[in-house]
Parts: sequence; structure tokens; C-alpha cells
Amino acid sequence: MRSFLAVSGELAPTPTVLAHLAGTPAVTRTPTGWVAMGGPDATDRVDDGSFTVRLGKAARTRGGDVSTEALAVLLRDGVKADGSLLAALVPPFGAAHSDGASVVAATDWLGFQQLFWWQGPGVAAVSTSALALHALAGAGLDRQALAVQSLVGWQVGLRTVFAEVSKVPAGNLAVLEAGRVTLHRYVEESLAVDGRPPSVEEAATEQAALMREFHENYLRDHPRSVLQLTGGQDTRVLLAAIPPGLRRDLPALTLDVHGGADSRFATRLAGLTGMNLQVHWMDDGPAVTPAEAFSLALRAARELDCMASPLALAPLLRAEAALEQGHRFSGLGGETCRGFYYFGQPGNSVTGPRLIEKLATWRLYANEAVTPDALAPDFAASARSSALALIVESFEGYPSEWLAATDHFYLYQRMQRWSGAHGSVAAANRHFINPMFDRRFIQLAHAVPPSDKRGGLLTGRLISLLDPALAAVPLDSGLIPNRLGKPGLAARTAAYRVTAQKAARKIRQKLRGQGRPQLGASEMASLVVAHLRAEPAAAAPLRATGLIRDQWLDDVLAARTSPEPATVAFLLNVLAAAS
Repeated sequence: MRSFLAVSGELAPTPTVLAHLAGTPAVTRTPTGWVAMGGPDATDRVDDGSFTVRLGKAARTRGGDVSTEALAVLLRDGVKADGSLLAALVPPFGAAHSDGASVVAATDWLGFQQLFWWQGPGVAAVSTSALALHALAGAGLDRQALAVQSLVGWQVGLRTVFAEVSKVPAGNLAVLEAGRVTLHRYVEESLAVDGRPPSVEEAATEQAALMREFHENYLRDHPRSVLQLTGGQDTRVLLAAIPPGLRRDLPALTLDVHGGADSRFATRLAGLTGMNLQVHWMDDGPAVTPAEAFSLALRAARELDCMASPLALAPLLRAEAALEQGHRFSGLGGETCRGFYYFGQPGNSVTGPRLIEKLATWRLYANEAVTPDALAPDFAASARSSALALIVESFEGYPSEWLAATDHFYLYQRMQRWSGAHGSVAAANRHFINPMFDRRFIQLAHAVPPSDKRGGLLTGRLISLLDPALAAVPLDSGLIPNRLGKPGLAARTAAYRVTAQKAARKIRQKLRGQGRPQLGASEMASLVVAHLRAEPAAAAPLRATGLIRDQWLDDVLAARTSPEPATVAFLLNVLAAAS
């Protein structure tokens, strides 16, 4: 992946630090410190400390691509940069610029592009790699952040699993100068719109126009872009937004296993629209040995900076190695139109600790919580209270109305920290395009009252406005978009029934203590465990962390117990962090 490290001060990056950057990074001594760049297309020159570099492949507004030269102009003045222009860049986006005296590094308005900073005595650094900053700082692990990781599977707030290393906040520049790092906000997190909240019809009408404009402009500039197609609502929005005349022979891609639903729905949609569909079968190809699986999963943990599931990423890394990287549309952001956390939550309630704890217990801990028996007793005893304290803290400044607060949590926590960790890996390797992360699109989604988003009313209306024919084709859930887009008891009841089925699965997961693993994660977890049993020395670093219970680890290595995928994911992240 594309990697970047800038140090201001007299602390030189050692080979151990540089080992956490992709490829063979080029290191340059500058008048104020050091700069290292690595990974695909890392050909940018550093002359006398001056440079401009993209941290991912894409830099795009709704209207068109933004050149590296234009990015230099946007970042050159640092804190004087025009925030509205930077906020128009669609996530993921990141860039860094230096005039030789200071370095200005930017993340996108959502903070989706992962960028980290560290401040030491008389020295500071900014990097795409939290692991590199951890090695540079020489500090330990952050046990409270690891408590969150052990229950949620990803991070909240701005902490990392490494002490003293923090994430650059959404909509911020990190300015590195004279051994200091300063954060400057160029756009507020608030997504408030001027005037009264729009109606569903008003919001959907404007969103439809934005999506048509985005896709027409993008396909004008990049006509062979690929649509990643599933049977869900979000890629249906993207497909419906592509003008019918541009759909024929447009490449589409679906990742699935034999017998899966996504390929079945994608095949039907491709047949209806004339798209050229490629199905990549995740369960085809040569068998993976336990040693290969362990190496790939550990690599995935490092690419995620140990802050999301390597078992979710590892199968994708293997699949993507066989796929052409280029320009690809993705449907991230669509959940903002229908309230990801609404089900089972009371309407018209005031945000408070009891509601946050209920959300954490029944939703956040449902899929990726570690088996309690795996954790060292002292760590396990404090993990739940430590994690909840950070989750409650993350709601500070959010709307007082509870459902609106969950919308903000979903966007600025789950999307920024979980999806952003995975998305930053994708963004380094291809033009990873998410039209529904257009800031105005998200503003409109958040402006619609929660009562009007529940049950898919806004999304259904959006698809219906974009393409009535595609809105009549059932989704993988069995729901039909044009029915969802009509107010009324029948549509709401059907949507409620589907959501209730999903919620029932989560309750069963909670009661059984088993999460739902991601595509390919179970198989990868089994192979990783097989490798650890064959090579128990590979698990030895876990014992020194004080996080894992020795007897439980002995039982795993002796095949007396077999851990769930979520627990294996945590072990891999701890191994990568502690190595």
C-alpha cells in the first residue's frame, strides 16, 4: 500500500520503523527532519525538502479529478487552506505537501483516509502507519484501546492500540514544523443544513441529481470504471444512477462463494442492464496452506494497523491479487440514508449513558467480541468498563436526540474507524470511489428526520427517482425499493420484518457468544489456528503482553479448544502489535 512518514526533529527513522512502510521506502533527509515514502507509484521526488504526494490513488470531487499540482495549491498555505475546496474531495482522500520548512498532511472531511500523528519531546511525526509511529516513539500498547478492540473489533474516538499515537481527526490538517505537530480543522463535523429540514421527497430529489452528476462526470473521465455489484440497496443506488446508455458493456464485479446470493442477484441485474459482469469466486483457486494463511493474515493485521479484522481483509487481499486494479465504484455511505442502528432503539429519546450502554451491549459487541476465557483475568475484568467509557466519550458533542446521535456514531465512528481502516488499504491500490460519500449527499441524509428514514423510505424513494424499472426489482432481502419508497403501513411492516430477522440473528449471536464472521473469515481462522498448533513458537509473543490467559492459549495449541474467528482476529492484531 502507499505509505508516508514525515519526521520533524532530530530523531531519524530506523530500519525497524521503515519496515512498517510498504515496499522499500525511499528516505530523504530534509532541512527539518526526514521523509520516507513507499508502496505502489511512490515516485514523487523530494527536492530540498519540497514535495506534494497523494496518500491514495484518488483525488476527486463530484465534478472531476484534482491534479497533484492543484493539491499543492490547496495545502501550500496550511491553516489558510480553503476548507470548502478540501471538503469537496470525496473520501477516501489524503495528501501531504512541504515547502521545505513545514509539512502539511490532510485527511478527508470524514477522516476515512487513515492518517496518524505522534508528538515527542522536541520531535513530531505524521504517517499513514500507526505501527511506524509506534516503533518511532518506542512506547507501549494502549490497554484501554485494546479493551475496545477486544469487544468491538475496531476503534472509537481518536485513539490507536499504541500509546501516544493518535489518529488525525476528520476534516483536519496536521501541520508539522520545528518539532511540533499542530492540528487544524478545515471543516466542521456538523452536517447541519441551512433552513428547515428537507422532506423525504426534497432530499431524495437532490440526492438523485447529485448521484447522476457524479456518475456521468466520472464515466466521462474514466469510461471503463467497474461497478462492484451485489444484491443490496447501496449498489442498487449506484447502478440506478448510471445513465442507461452508459451501462451497456460497462464492467461489473461481484465477489462471492458458490451458492452465494450476491452473484445470483448481480447476474440478474447485469442481464437487465447489459453490463459485463465478472464473478470472482472466493472459494476457487489453489488451496492455501496454514503457513500461507498465517503469513497473509499477519500481513493484513499490519496493513490495518492492528485496528480492524485481519480475517476480513486477508481473503480480500488474496482475491484482489488476481483482479485488475483500476477505477471501481463502491456503495459505502448508503446506510446513512436508513439508520444503521435504529432497530430496537427508542424514538424521541435523549442521548445518555444507559442508551449508549444498551447499544454497545446488543449491537457493537455482537460480531467481534473476544471469548472472555481467552483474556488474562485482570484485563478481562476491566475491559468492559474501559471500553464503555471510551464509547460513551465518543458520543460527546453528538445530537441530543438519540437516533440522530446514532447516525453520527455510525458515520464518524464505524465508518471512519472500521470501514476507513479497510478502505485506506483499498485506496492505496486502486481508485476506490464512493459516490455516496459526497459531503452534500451525506448532509441531506442526516437532515431527514430519523422517523422518515426508518424502514428504508429515503433509500427506496431515491432508487425510484433514479430508475423506476430497477426500483421494481427485488433486493437480496426480498424487499422491493419502489414499495419502500412509498409511505404507508405495508412497506414499513415489510421493512420491519426483515430488520427484525437480522436483529434476531444478532440476539442469538449475543446469547451464544458467537459473532457472524465475514466472507472467508472462518476458513482463514481455522488455517491460522492450525499453523499456531504446528508452530507454537509463533504464538509466544502473546504471552508477554499480559492480555491473553496462558492456560487458554495452552488449550488452543493443544487442540483442547478451538477459538471463534473474532478471537483469532484479536490474537493476530496483538501479535502484529507486539512483534
